[in-house]
Amino acid sequence: MTLDTGDSYVFRHEPSSDPSRMQIFHMREIVRVADRDTVLAWRSAWRARAEQLLRSLGLELELDVANDPFFGRTGRLLAAAQRGQELKWELVASVAGNPTAIASSNYHQDHFGHTYDLLTADDAPAHTGCMAFGEERVTLALFSV
Repeated sequence: MTLDTGDSYVFRHEPSSDPSRMQIFHMREIVRVADRDTVLAWRSAWRARAEQLLRSLGLELELDVANDPFFGRTGRLLAAAQRGQELKWELVASVAGNPTAIASSNYHQDHFGHTYDLLTADDAPAHTGCMAFGEERVTLALFSV
C-alpha cells in the first residue's frame, strides 16, 4: 500500500543524567502501511536489515522484545500485553557501558488504520509497522566502540 519515512523529535519520560537515556532525541522512522501479512513480513525484513547495517558499523547488538514506557497498574498490563504479542523489538547496544536501545521495530496492528481511517484495497482497516533509529543514540553507540 504505502511506505513513508520521516525524522522527528521523540520525547521519553526517563529522567536520568545518563546521556544515553536522553529525554528528547531525533528518530528516523520508516513506516509501512498495508495488510497484516505484508506489514509483518516487511517489519521482519527491516529488523534483520537494521541489525546487519548496525553490526557492519562495528556495533555489538542484542535483539530484545520490548515495550513502550507505560505507567501505573494499567501501564504494567499494557506493557505485558505488548511484550507478549512481540509488538516491539529493540536493537540494544552499549553506550558508555550501559545497554541502550538504539533502534526499534514496531507493529501497531490496525490501531492507526482505525484511528485515521486508513483502508487496504479490500476496504479493511490497514495495519502499520515501523523501523526507527534513534539518531543521537546510534551516534553515541558508535563513539563507544
